[in-house]
Amino acid sequence: MKHSVTPTIHRLLGSNNLLVVVADGYNAAAADQTGHFLADMALTLAKELSSYAVVNAKYKREIMDLADVGTILTRPKVRDAFLVPIKKFKDEIENNGLPPLLLLFQCLADAEQGEAMVVFGYGQGERASAATPHRPTIPASLLAKIRIAIEDQHLRTALAPVDSPYCGRDPQHLNQLFKQKIYCADWYAPEVRSILISIRPDLVGQQETAESIGRMLAPAFAQFGMAMSLVRNIDINNIDVTSPDDLRYIFRLSGDQRYTDLLRESYIEELAGSIDRNGLLHPLVLLKKDDGRYKILCGFRRFQALKRIKRSSVEAKVYQEADFSPEDFFNISLAENTKRRNLNPIEIGNFLESASTALGLSNTELAERFGGTLGIGKPGQNVSHSTIHKYRKVNQIRLRGESPEMISDVINEKLQFSIAAEVLAPIKNSADRDALYLHVIKPLAPTRPQLAQLLAQFEQLAPQLGEAIALNKVQAALVKALASPQPAATLIKLLRQDTSSPEDDHPEVFKAQVDSVRTRFFGKQANKKDFNILPSSPTRRNEVIVHFRIRQGETLDTLKRLCHALEQSDPFSWTKQTDDS
Repeated sequence: MKHSVTPTIHRLLGSNNLLVVVADGYNAAAADQTGHFLADMALTLAKELSSYAVVNAKYKREIMDLADVGTILTRPKVRDAFLVPIKKFKDEIENNGLPPLLLLFQCLADAEQGEAMVVFGYGQGERASAATPHRPTIPASLLAKIRIAIEDQHLRTALAPVDSPYCGRDPQHLNQLFKQKIYCADWYAPEVRSILISIRPDLVGQQETAESIGRMLAPAFAQFGMAMSLVRNIDINNIDVTSPDDLRYIFRLSGDQRYTDLLRESYIEELAGSIDRNGLLHPLVLLKKDDGRYKILCGFRRFQALKRIKRSSVEAKVYQEADFSPEDFFNISLAENTKRRNLNPIEIGNFLESASTALGLSNTELAERFGGTLGIGKPGQNVSHSTIHKYRKVNQIRLRGESPEMISDVINEKLQFSIAAEVLAPIKNSADRDALYLHVIKPLAPTRPQLAQLLAQFEQLAPQLGEAIALNKVQAALVKALASPQPAATLIKLLRQDTSSPEDDHPEVFKAQVDSVRTRFFGKQANKKDFNILPSSPTRRNEVIVHFRIRQGETLDTLKRLCHALEQSDPFSWTKQTDDS
Protein backbone atom coordinates (compact mmCIF):
# COMPACT_ATOMS: atom_id res chain seq x y z
CA MET A 1 0.00 0.00 0.00
CA LYS A 2 1.35 3.43 -0.82
CA HIS A 3 0.40 7.10 -0.63
CA SER A 4 -2.40 7.93 -3.04
CA VAL A 5 -2.08 11.70 -2.62
CA THR A 6 0.95 13.90 -2.07
CA PRO A 7 2.05 13.61 1.58
CA THR A 8 1.49 17.23 2.54
CA ILE A 9 -1.21 19.42 4.05
CA HIS A 10 -3.62 20.13 1.21
CA ARG A 11 -5.45 23.45 1.17
CA LEU A 12 -8.21 24.08 -1.35
CA LEU A 13 -10.11 27.32 -1.84
CA GLY A 14 -13.86 27.16 -2.20
CA SER A 15 -16.79 29.19 -3.39
CA ASN A 16 -19.37 28.39 -0.68
CA ASN A 17 -19.64 28.18 3.12
CA LEU A 18 -18.53 24.53 3.46
CA LEU A 19 -15.11 23.67 4.87
CA VAL A 20 -13.87 20.05 4.74
CA VAL A 21 -11.21 19.22 7.35
CA VAL A 22 -9.23 16.00 7.88
CA ALA A 23 -6.78 15.75 10.77
CA ASP A 24 -5.65 12.19 10.04
CA GLY A 25 -5.42 11.63 6.30
CA TYR A 26 -2.02 9.94 6.24
CA ASN A 27 -2.21 6.59 4.47
CA ALA A 28 -0.18 3.83 6.12
CA ALA A 29 2.58 2.62 3.82
CA ALA A 30 3.70 -0.56 5.58
CA ALA A 31 2.51 -3.80 4.06
CA ASP A 32 1.38 -5.20 7.42
CA GLN A 33 -0.76 -2.18 8.25
CA THR A 34 -4.32 -1.54 7.27
CA GLY A 35 -4.29 1.86 5.64
CA HIS A 36 -7.07 4.14 4.57
CA PHE A 37 -7.67 6.58 1.77
CA LEU A 38 -9.57 9.16 3.81
CA ALA A 39 -7.61 11.99 2.23
CA ASP A 40 -8.71 10.83 -1.24
CA MET A 41 -12.33 10.74 -0.11
CA ALA A 42 -12.13 14.23 1.45
CA LEU A 43 -10.37 15.86 -1.49
CA THR A 44 -12.83 14.26 -3.94
CA LEU A 45 -15.71 15.53 -1.82
CA ALA A 46 -14.26 19.05 -1.62
CA LYS A 47 -13.75 19.24 -5.37
CA GLU A 48 -17.27 17.95 -6.04
CA LEU A 49 -18.67 20.56 -3.66
CA SER A 50 -16.29 23.38 -4.76
CA SER A 51 -15.72 23.83 -1.03
CA TYR A 52 -12.78 24.89 1.06
CA ALA A 53 -10.63 22.09 2.42
CA VAL A 54 -7.69 21.54 4.77
CA VAL A 55 -6.52 17.92 4.65
CA ASN A 56 -3.50 16.58 6.54
CA ALA A 57 -1.80 13.83 4.55
CA LYS A 58 1.64 14.56 6.01
CA TYR A 59 1.72 13.80 9.73
CA LYS A 60 0.96 10.31 11.11
CA ARG A 61 -1.49 10.22 13.98
CA GLU A 62 0.99 8.15 16.01
CA ILE A 63 3.49 11.00 15.78
CA MET A 64 1.08 13.91 16.20
CA ASP A 65 -2.67 13.89 16.59
CA LEU A 66 -3.85 16.93 14.66
CA ALA A 67 -7.35 16.51 16.11
CA ASP A 68 -5.85 17.69 19.43
CA VAL A 69 -5.72 21.48 19.27
CA GLY A 70 -3.69 21.78 22.45
CA THR A 71 -0.91 19.66 20.99
CA ILE A 72 -0.88 21.59 17.73
CA LEU A 73 -0.56 24.94 19.47
CA THR A 74 2.74 23.83 20.96
CA ARG A 75 4.15 23.28 17.46
CA PRO A 76 4.19 26.64 15.59
CA LYS A 77 5.10 25.08 12.24
CA VAL A 78 2.16 22.66 12.35
CA ARG A 79 -0.14 25.35 13.71
CA ASP A 80 0.67 27.66 10.79
CA ALA A 81 0.30 24.87 8.23
CA PHE A 82 -2.92 23.33 9.56
CA LEU A 83 -4.85 25.45 12.06
CA VAL A 84 -4.17 28.91 10.62
CA PRO A 85 -5.52 28.02 7.13
CA ILE A 86 -8.70 26.68 8.78
CA LYS A 87 -9.19 30.02 10.51
CA LYS A 88 -8.37 32.00 7.36
CA PHE A 89 -10.91 30.01 5.35
CA LYS A 90 -13.48 30.50 8.11
CA ASP A 91 -12.80 34.26 8.08
CA GLU A 92 -13.09 34.40 4.30
CA ILE A 93 -16.46 32.62 4.42
CA GLU A 94 -17.71 34.99 7.11
CA ASN A 95 -16.41 38.05 5.28
CA ASN A 96 -18.72 37.10 2.43
CA GLY A 97 -21.75 37.06 4.72
CA LEU A 98 -22.11 33.29 4.99
CA PRO A 99 -22.26 31.08 8.13
CA PRO A 100 -19.32 28.63 8.02
CA LEU A 101 -20.12 24.91 8.24
CA LEU A 102 -17.11 22.73 9.10
CA LEU A 103 -17.20 19.05 8.13
CA LEU A 104 -14.52 17.22 10.15
CA PHE A 105 -13.79 13.70 8.88
CA GLN A 106 -12.03 10.82 10.57
CA CYS A 107 -12.06 7.00 10.47
CA LEU A 108 -13.73 4.67 12.96
CA ALA A 109 -11.52 2.09 14.62
CA ASP A 110 -11.71 -1.44 13.18
CA ALA A 111 -13.06 -2.84 16.45
CA GLU A 112 -15.95 -0.38 16.39
CA GLN A 113 -17.32 -1.26 13.00
CA GLY A 114 -21.04 -1.79 13.10
CA GLU A 115 -23.89 -1.52 10.69
CA ALA A 116 -23.56 2.26 10.60
CA MET A 117 -21.39 3.52 7.74
CA VAL A 118 -21.25 7.12 8.94
CA VAL A 119 -21.24 8.16 12.61
CA PHE A 120 -21.93 11.76 13.65
CA GLY A 121 -20.65 13.66 16.65
CA TYR A 122 -21.63 17.22 17.48
CA GLY A 123 -20.21 17.64 20.97
CA GLN A 124 -23.13 15.78 22.48
CA GLY A 125 -23.07 14.69 26.09
CA GLU A 126 -25.32 14.94 29.11
CA ARG A 127 -26.57 18.30 30.24
CA ALA A 128 -25.27 19.38 33.64
CA SER A 129 -22.89 16.43 33.68
CA ALA A 130 -19.27 17.03 34.65
CA ALA A 131 -18.22 13.60 33.42
CA THR A 132 -19.79 13.89 29.98
CA PRO A 133 -20.58 17.59 29.44
CA HIS A 134 -22.81 18.67 26.58
CA ARG A 135 -20.91 21.01 24.22
CA PRO A 136 -22.95 21.16 20.99
CA THR A 137 -21.27 22.49 17.86
CA ILE A 138 -24.30 22.32 15.55
CA PRO A 139 -28.06 22.52 16.14
CA ALA A 140 -29.61 19.07 16.55
CA SER A 141 -32.28 19.96 14.00
CA LEU A 142 -29.70 20.72 11.31
CA LEU A 143 -27.85 17.51 12.14
CA ALA A 144 -31.05 15.55 11.70
CA LYS A 145 -31.53 17.02 8.22
CA ILE A 146 -27.95 16.16 7.29
CA ARG A 147 -28.43 12.57 8.45
CA ILE A 148 -31.55 12.22 6.31
CA ALA A 149 -29.67 13.56 3.29
CA ILE A 150 -26.88 11.03 3.88
CA GLU A 151 -29.38 8.18 4.30
CA ASP A 152 -30.89 9.18 0.93
CA GLN A 153 -27.52 8.29 -0.59
CA HIS A 154 -27.91 4.73 0.79
CA LEU A 155 -25.36 5.26 3.55
CA ARG A 156 -26.51 4.14 7.01
CA THR A 157 -25.87 6.69 9.75
CA ALA A 158 -25.77 6.72 13.54
CA LEU A 159 -25.14 9.17 16.35
CA ALA A 160 -21.96 8.55 18.35
CA PRO A 161 -22.46 7.32 21.94
CA VAL A 162 -21.84 10.06 24.49
CA ASP A 163 -19.02 8.09 26.13
CA SER A 164 -17.15 7.48 22.85
CA PRO A 165 -14.24 9.50 21.33
CA TYR A 166 -16.43 10.20 18.28
CA CYS A 167 -18.60 12.86 19.95
CA GLY A 168 -16.10 15.68 19.55
CA ARG A 169 -16.99 17.27 22.91
CA ASP A 170 -13.52 17.39 24.48
CA PRO A 171 -12.52 21.08 24.74
CA GLN A 172 -9.16 20.26 23.12
CA HIS A 173 -10.80 18.52 20.15
CA LEU A 174 -10.69 20.13 16.73
CA ASN A 175 -14.49 20.03 16.65
CA GLN A 176 -14.48 22.60 19.50
CA LEU A 177 -11.94 24.91 17.80
CA PHE A 178 -14.26 27.92 17.48
CA LYS A 179 -16.42 27.15 20.53
CA GLN A 180 -13.79 27.48 23.28
CA LYS A 181 -12.12 30.60 24.64
CA ILE A 182 -9.11 28.70 25.89
CA TYR A 183 -7.03 29.17 22.70
CA CYS A 184 -6.94 32.74 21.43
CA ALA A 185 -9.53 35.46 21.76
CA ASP A 186 -9.73 35.99 17.98
CA TRP A 187 -10.46 32.28 17.41
CA TYR A 188 -13.65 32.22 19.46
CA ALA A 189 -16.58 32.27 17.02
CA PRO A 190 -19.71 30.58 18.45
CA GLU A 191 -21.62 31.23 15.23
CA VAL A 192 -19.47 28.67 13.42
CA ARG A 193 -21.14 25.28 13.08
CA SER A 194 -19.06 22.11 12.95
CA ILE A 195 -19.70 18.40 12.93
CA LEU A 196 -17.42 15.39 13.46
CA ILE A 197 -18.05 12.70 10.84
CA SER A 198 -16.51 9.25 11.35
CA ILE A 199 -16.38 6.90 8.36
CA ARG A 200 -16.29 3.12 8.59
CA PRO A 201 -12.73 2.16 7.57
CA ASP A 202 -13.69 -0.48 5.02
CA LEU A 203 -15.43 2.26 3.01
CA VAL A 204 -12.12 4.06 2.53
CA GLY A 205 -9.84 1.03 2.48
CA GLN A 206 -9.33 1.26 -1.29
CA GLN A 207 -8.67 4.41 -3.28
CA GLU A 208 -11.47 3.89 -5.82
CA THR A 209 -13.98 3.06 -3.06
CA ALA A 210 -12.93 6.11 -1.04
CA GLU A 211 -13.34 8.44 -4.01
CA SER A 212 -16.72 6.86 -4.74
CA ILE A 213 -17.84 7.57 -1.14
CA GLY A 214 -16.71 11.17 -1.61
CA ARG A 215 -18.88 11.49 -4.70
CA MET A 216 -21.84 9.89 -2.86
CA LEU A 217 -21.57 12.33 0.03
CA ALA A 218 -21.29 15.38 -2.23
CA PRO A 219 -24.98 15.74 -3.24
CA ALA A 220 -26.05 15.24 0.37
CA PHE A 221 -23.84 18.01 1.77
CA ALA A 222 -24.46 20.25 -1.26
CA GLN A 223 -28.01 20.79 0.08
CA PHE A 224 -26.55 22.64 3.06
CA GLY A 225 -24.02 24.74 1.20
CA MET A 226 -24.60 28.39 0.40
CA ALA A 227 -22.88 29.69 -2.72
CA MET A 228 -20.88 32.89 -2.59
CA SER A 229 -21.86 35.77 -4.83
CA LEU A 230 -19.94 36.52 -8.00
CA VAL A 231 -18.28 39.49 -6.29
CA ARG A 232 -16.70 38.42 -3.02
CA ASN A 233 -13.91 39.17 -0.56
CA ILE A 234 -10.88 36.94 -0.79
CA ASP A 235 -7.53 36.64 0.95
CA ILE A 236 -5.06 38.56 -1.21
CA ASN A 237 -2.34 35.98 -0.45
CA ASN A 238 -4.34 33.38 -2.38
CA ILE A 239 -3.69 35.23 -5.67
CA ASP A 240 -0.79 33.82 -7.70
CA VAL A 241 1.30 36.01 -10.02
CA THR A 242 4.51 34.00 -10.40
CA SER A 243 4.15 31.50 -13.25
CA PRO A 244 3.59 32.38 -16.93
CA ASP A 245 0.16 30.75 -16.76
CA ASP A 246 -0.78 33.01 -13.83
CA LEU A 247 -0.07 36.01 -16.09
CA ARG A 248 -1.69 34.53 -19.18
CA TYR A 249 -4.28 37.28 -19.52
CA ILE A 250 -2.15 40.11 -18.09
CA PHE A 251 -0.83 42.23 -20.92
CA ARG A 252 -0.40 45.46 -18.95
CA LEU A 253 3.36 45.73 -18.75
CA SER A 254 4.70 45.95 -15.26
CA GLY A 255 7.73 44.75 -13.37
CA ASP A 256 9.94 44.16 -16.42
CA GLN A 257 13.28 45.31 -15.06
CA ARG A 258 14.83 45.62 -18.54
CA TYR A 259 12.86 48.78 -19.23
CA THR A 260 13.26 51.55 -16.70
CA ASP A 261 9.88 53.20 -17.11
CA LEU A 262 7.64 50.15 -17.28
CA LEU A 263 7.03 49.95 -13.54
CA ARG A 264 5.45 53.39 -13.55
CA GLU A 265 6.16 53.77 -9.86
CA SER A 266 4.40 57.11 -9.65
CA TYR A 267 1.22 55.60 -11.10
CA ILE A 268 1.24 52.67 -8.65
CA GLU A 269 1.92 55.01 -5.73
CA GLU A 270 -0.90 57.32 -6.78
CA LEU A 271 -3.28 54.37 -7.20
CA ALA A 272 -2.30 52.94 -3.81
CA GLY A 273 -2.95 56.30 -2.16
CA SER A 274 -6.34 56.60 -3.85
CA ILE A 275 -7.39 53.11 -2.74
CA ASP A 276 -6.19 53.82 0.79
CA ARG A 277 -8.28 57.00 0.94
CA ASN A 278 -11.37 56.04 -1.03
CA GLY A 279 -11.41 52.27 -1.10
CA LEU A 280 -11.32 50.00 -4.16
CA LEU A 281 -13.79 51.47 -6.66
CA HIS A 282 -13.56 48.59 -9.13
CA PRO A 283 -13.13 45.00 -7.91
CA LEU A 284 -10.46 42.76 -9.34
CA VAL A 285 -11.53 40.09 -11.82
CA LEU A 286 -10.06 36.71 -10.90
CA LEU A 287 -10.10 33.17 -12.22
CA LYS A 288 -10.28 30.27 -9.80
CA LYS A 289 -7.68 27.77 -10.95
CA ASP A 290 -7.91 23.99 -10.88
CA ASP A 291 -5.86 23.92 -7.68
CA GLY A 292 -8.38 26.20 -5.99
CA ARG A 293 -6.19 29.31 -5.95
CA TYR A 294 -6.68 32.42 -8.07
CA LYS A 295 -5.00 34.18 -10.95
CA ILE A 296 -5.74 37.68 -12.20
CA LEU A 297 -7.87 38.29 -15.25
CA CYS A 298 -8.14 42.07 -14.78
CA GLY A 299 -6.67 44.44 -12.20
CA PHE A 300 -2.99 43.60 -11.99
CA ARG A 301 -2.01 47.19 -11.12
CA ARG A 302 -4.78 47.42 -8.53
CA PHE A 303 -3.41 44.21 -7.05
CA GLN A 304 0.09 45.75 -6.88
CA ALA A 305 -1.29 48.86 -5.20
CA LEU A 306 -3.22 46.78 -2.65
CA LYS A 307 -0.10 44.79 -1.80
CA ARG A 308 1.79 48.04 -1.36
CA ILE A 309 -0.62 49.27 1.30
CA LYS A 310 -0.60 45.78 2.88
CA ARG A 311 -4.28 44.95 2.43
CA SER A 312 -5.02 41.41 3.61
CA SER A 313 -8.21 40.94 1.59
CA VAL A 314 -9.62 42.30 -1.63
CA GLU A 315 -13.03 42.53 -3.26
CA ALA A 316 -13.01 40.55 -6.49
CA LYS A 317 -15.29 39.18 -9.18
CA VAL A 318 -14.47 35.48 -9.34
CA TYR A 319 -15.02 33.23 -12.35
CA GLN A 320 -14.35 29.51 -12.56
CA GLU A 321 -11.67 28.89 -15.18
CA ALA A 322 -13.78 26.07 -16.60
CA ASP A 323 -16.85 28.29 -17.08
CA PHE A 324 -15.64 30.08 -20.21
CA SER A 325 -13.29 29.54 -23.13
CA PRO A 326 -9.85 31.23 -23.28
CA GLU A 327 -11.16 33.50 -26.06
CA ASP A 328 -13.96 34.66 -23.74
CA PHE A 329 -11.40 35.54 -21.09
CA PHE A 330 -9.24 37.44 -23.59
CA ASN A 331 -12.32 39.46 -24.58
CA ILE A 332 -13.25 40.11 -20.94
CA SER A 333 -9.72 41.16 -20.08
CA LEU A 334 -9.48 43.41 -23.12
CA ALA A 335 -12.83 45.09 -22.40
CA GLU A 336 -11.94 45.65 -18.74
CA ASN A 337 -8.45 46.98 -19.48
CA THR A 338 -9.53 49.43 -22.17
CA LYS A 339 -12.45 50.74 -20.12
CA ARG A 340 -10.38 53.12 -17.98
CA ARG A 341 -7.18 53.77 -19.95
CA ASN A 342 -5.94 53.15 -23.48
CA LEU A 343 -3.27 50.53 -23.99
CA ASN A 344 0.14 51.65 -25.16
CA PRO A 345 1.52 50.08 -28.39
CA ILE A 346 3.69 47.55 -26.54
CA GLU A 347 0.76 46.39 -24.41
CA ILE A 348 -1.29 46.00 -27.59
CA GLY A 349 1.50 43.89 -29.07
CA ASN A 350 1.75 41.88 -25.87
CA PHE A 351 -1.98 41.17 -25.93
CA LEU A 352 -1.88 40.12 -29.58
CA GLU A 353 1.09 37.84 -28.96
CA SER A 354 -0.62 36.19 -25.98
CA ALA A 355 -3.91 35.76 -27.84
CA SER A 356 -2.17 34.33 -30.89
CA THR A 357 -0.21 31.82 -28.80
CA ALA A 358 -3.15 30.75 -26.63
CA LEU A 359 -5.80 30.61 -29.37
CA GLY A 360 -3.66 29.73 -32.39
CA LEU A 361 -4.84 32.76 -34.38
CA SER A 362 -3.18 34.27 -37.44
CA ASN A 363 -2.71 38.01 -37.85
CA THR A 364 -5.80 38.17 -40.07
CA GLU A 365 -7.89 36.36 -37.44
CA LEU A 366 -6.53 38.58 -34.68
CA ALA A 367 -7.52 41.64 -36.71
CA GLU A 368 -11.05 40.32 -37.18
CA ARG A 369 -11.66 39.35 -33.55
CA PHE A 370 -9.85 42.05 -31.57
CA GLY A 371 -8.99 44.90 -33.94
CA GLY A 372 -12.11 46.93 -33.23
CA THR A 373 -11.84 46.64 -29.43
CA LEU A 374 -8.16 47.56 -29.48
CA GLY A 375 -8.94 50.73 -31.45
CA ILE A 376 -5.96 50.45 -33.79
CA GLY A 377 -5.67 51.08 -37.51
CA LYS A 378 -7.23 53.87 -39.53
CA PRO A 379 -10.57 55.33 -38.34
CA GLY A 380 -13.57 53.91 -40.18
CA GLN A 381 -11.61 51.02 -41.69
CA ASN A 382 -11.15 47.42 -40.66
CA VAL A 383 -7.82 46.63 -39.06
CA SER A 384 -5.46 44.94 -41.53
CA HIS A 385 -3.26 41.95 -40.83
CA SER A 386 -0.21 44.10 -41.65
CA THR A 387 -1.14 46.46 -38.79
CA ILE A 388 -1.35 43.51 -36.43
CA HIS A 389 2.04 42.34 -37.70
CA LYS A 390 3.64 45.71 -36.86
CA TYR A 391 2.46 45.63 -33.24
CA ARG A 392 3.65 42.06 -32.78
CA LYS A 393 6.96 42.84 -34.49
CA VAL A 394 7.79 45.65 -32.07
CA ASN A 395 6.69 43.58 -29.07
CA GLN A 396 8.96 40.76 -30.23
CA ILE A 397 11.90 43.13 -29.75
CA ARG A 398 10.81 43.52 -26.12
CA LEU A 399 10.37 39.78 -25.64
CA ARG A 400 13.90 39.18 -26.89
CA GLY A 401 15.26 41.84 -24.53
CA GLU A 402 16.65 43.99 -27.34
CA SER A 403 16.78 47.79 -27.74
CA PRO A 404 15.38 48.60 -24.28
CA GLU A 405 15.57 52.40 -24.66
CA MET A 406 13.61 52.24 -27.92
CA ILE A 407 10.88 50.14 -26.26
CA SER A 408 10.75 52.43 -23.24
CA ASP A 409 10.41 55.51 -25.48
CA VAL A 410 7.57 53.90 -27.46
CA ILE A 411 5.72 53.24 -24.19
CA ASN A 412 6.24 56.79 -22.98
CA GLU A 413 5.34 58.34 -26.36
CA LYS A 414 8.83 59.71 -26.98
CA LEU A 415 9.12 57.69 -30.20
CA GLN A 416 6.44 57.42 -32.86
CA PHE A 417 5.15 53.87 -33.10
CA SER A 418 5.08 54.11 -36.89
CA ILE A 419 8.86 54.73 -37.01
CA ALA A 420 9.50 51.94 -34.52
CA ALA A 421 7.35 49.50 -36.49
CA GLU A 422 8.21 50.43 -40.07
CA VAL A 423 11.84 51.56 -39.81
CA LEU A 424 13.44 50.12 -36.68
CA ALA A 425 11.68 46.78 -36.18
CA PRO A 426 12.63 45.43 -39.66
CA ILE A 427 16.33 45.85 -38.76
CA LYS A 428 17.33 42.34 -37.71
CA ASN A 429 20.55 43.20 -35.91
CA SER A 430 19.81 44.81 -32.55
CA ALA A 431 23.19 46.59 -32.49
CA ASP A 432 22.39 48.23 -35.85
CA ARG A 433 18.92 49.14 -34.58
CA ASP A 434 20.30 50.71 -31.41
CA ALA A 435 22.96 52.63 -33.33
CA LEU A 436 20.39 54.14 -35.70
CA TYR A 437 17.97 55.03 -32.92
CA LEU A 438 20.38 56.29 -30.27
CA HIS A 439 22.79 58.19 -32.57
CA VAL A 440 20.48 59.43 -35.32
CA ILE A 441 16.71 59.18 -34.76
CA LYS A 442 16.51 60.15 -31.09
CA PRO A 443 18.91 63.13 -31.09
CA LEU A 444 18.15 64.44 -34.62
CA ALA A 445 14.41 63.63 -34.96
CA PRO A 446 14.52 63.31 -38.77
CA THR A 447 11.37 63.23 -40.87
CA ARG A 448 10.53 60.02 -42.70
CA PRO A 449 11.93 61.34 -46.06
CA GLN A 450 15.11 62.54 -44.32
CA LEU A 451 15.49 59.17 -42.62
CA ALA A 452 15.17 57.39 -45.96
CA GLN A 453 17.98 59.57 -47.38
CA LEU A 454 20.20 58.90 -44.38
CA LEU A 455 19.69 55.14 -44.62
CA ALA A 456 20.63 55.23 -48.30
CA GLN A 457 23.82 57.14 -47.50
CA PHE A 458 24.76 54.79 -44.65
CA GLU A 459 24.33 51.84 -47.01
CA GLN A 460 26.97 53.36 -49.28
CA LEU A 461 29.42 53.71 -46.40
CA ALA A 462 29.55 50.20 -44.90
CA PRO A 463 27.87 46.80 -45.18
CA GLN A 464 26.46 47.06 -41.64
CA LEU A 465 24.46 50.03 -40.40
CA GLY A 466 26.25 50.13 -37.04
CA GLU A 467 29.63 50.13 -38.78
CA ALA A 468 28.63 53.05 -40.99
CA ILE A 469 27.43 55.15 -38.05
CA ALA A 470 30.60 54.33 -36.10
CA LEU A 471 32.87 55.72 -38.84
CA ASN A 472 34.91 58.69 -37.69
CA LYS A 473 33.60 60.97 -40.43
CA VAL A 474 29.98 60.09 -39.58
CA GLN A 475 30.57 60.73 -35.87
CA ALA A 476 32.20 64.06 -36.69
CA ALA A 477 29.26 64.96 -38.93
CA LEU A 478 26.82 64.07 -36.15
CA VAL A 479 28.58 66.44 -33.75
CA LYS A 480 28.34 69.29 -36.29
CA ALA A 481 24.73 68.45 -37.12
CA LEU A 482 23.63 68.52 -33.48
CA ALA A 483 25.02 72.05 -33.15
CA SER A 484 22.93 73.34 -36.07
CA PRO A 485 19.28 74.47 -35.98
CA GLN A 486 18.30 71.80 -38.52
CA PRO A 487 20.36 68.78 -37.45
CA ALA A 488 18.88 66.12 -39.76
CA ALA A 489 19.19 68.26 -42.90
CA THR A 490 22.73 69.27 -41.88
CA LEU A 491 23.79 65.64 -41.43
CA ILE A 492 22.48 64.74 -44.88
CA LYS A 493 24.43 67.62 -46.40
CA LEU A 494 27.65 66.72 -44.59
CA LEU A 495 27.50 63.07 -45.60
CA ARG A 496 27.04 64.04 -49.24
CA GLN A 497 30.35 65.91 -49.18
CA ASP A 498 32.38 62.79 -49.83
CA THR A 499 35.72 64.39 -50.76
CA SER A 500 37.75 61.26 -50.31
CA SER A 501 35.98 59.12 -52.86
CA PRO A 502 38.09 57.92 -55.79
CA GLU A 503 34.93 57.88 -57.89
CA ASP A 504 35.01 61.70 -58.13
CA ASP A 505 37.59 61.72 -60.92
CA HIS A 506 36.39 58.74 -62.92
CA PRO A 507 32.99 57.68 -61.52
CA GLU A 508 31.82 55.49 -64.38
CA VAL A 509 35.17 53.73 -64.81
CA PHE A 510 35.53 53.15 -61.07
CA LYS A 511 31.98 51.77 -60.76
CA ALA A 512 32.57 49.44 -63.68
CA GLN A 513 35.79 48.16 -62.09
CA VAL A 514 34.08 47.45 -58.76
CA ASP A 515 31.07 45.80 -60.43
CA SER A 516 33.39 43.62 -62.53
CA VAL A 517 35.32 42.37 -59.51
CA ARG A 518 32.11 41.80 -57.50
CA THR A 519 30.51 39.76 -60.29
CA ARG A 520 33.64 37.75 -61.00
CA PHE A 521 34.32 36.65 -57.44
CA PHE A 522 30.87 36.72 -55.82
CA GLY A 523 28.38 36.04 -58.62
CA LYS A 524 25.75 38.02 -60.49
CA GLN A 525 23.42 38.11 -57.45
CA ALA A 526 26.03 39.68 -55.16
CA ASN A 527 25.43 43.11 -53.62
CA LYS A 528 27.50 45.69 -51.79
CA LYS A 529 27.41 43.68 -48.59
CA ASP A 530 29.29 40.92 -50.40
CA PHE A 531 31.88 43.31 -51.89
CA ASN A 532 32.39 47.06 -51.86
CA ILE A 533 35.13 49.71 -51.92
CA LEU A 534 34.86 52.76 -49.63
CA PRO A 535 37.04 55.81 -48.92
CA SER A 536 39.42 55.38 -46.01
CA SER A 537 39.19 58.92 -44.55
CA PRO A 538 39.00 62.53 -45.77
CA THR A 539 42.68 63.05 -44.96
CA ARG A 540 43.98 59.94 -46.76
CA ARG A 541 42.74 60.40 -50.30
CA ASN A 542 44.98 57.74 -51.79
CA GLU A 543 43.58 54.93 -49.62
CA VAL A 544 40.34 53.01 -49.65
CA ILE A 545 38.80 50.23 -47.53
CA VAL A 546 37.73 47.02 -49.20
CA HIS A 547 34.90 45.01 -47.60
CA PHE A 548 34.24 41.48 -48.79
CA ARG A 549 33.03 38.09 -47.59
CA ILE A 550 35.00 34.86 -47.93
CA ARG A 551 33.78 31.31 -47.46
CA GLN A 552 35.50 29.34 -44.74
CA GLY A 553 38.37 27.25 -46.10
CA GLU A 554 38.95 29.44 -49.16
CA THR A 555 40.29 32.55 -47.43
CA LEU A 556 43.95 32.62 -48.51
CA ASP A 557 43.42 31.54 -52.13
CA THR A 558 40.54 33.94 -52.73
CA LEU A 559 42.43 36.80 -51.09
CA LYS A 560 45.45 36.32 -53.41
CA ARG A 561 43.29 36.21 -56.54
CA LEU A 562 41.26 39.22 -55.39
CA CYS A 563 44.37 41.32 -54.71
CA HIS A 564 45.74 40.44 -58.15
CA ALA A 565 42.47 41.46 -59.79
CA LEU A 566 42.40 44.78 -57.92
CA GLU A 567 45.96 45.63 -58.89
CA GLN A 568 45.10 45.03 -62.55
CA SER A 569 41.82 46.94 -62.39
CA ASP A 570 42.75 50.27 -60.77
CA PRO A 571 45.80 52.52 -60.51
CA PHE A 572 45.13 53.52 -56.87
CA SER A 573 47.21 52.24 -53.97
CA TRP A 574 44.92 49.86 -52.10
CA THR A 575 44.69 49.12 -48.42
CA LYS A 576 42.83 45.90 -47.81
CA GLN A 577 40.65 45.44 -44.69
CA THR A 578 38.84 42.11 -44.62
CA ASP A 579 35.51 41.32 -43.03
CA ASP A 580 35.41 37.51 -43.03
CA SER A 581 32.01 35.93 -42.43
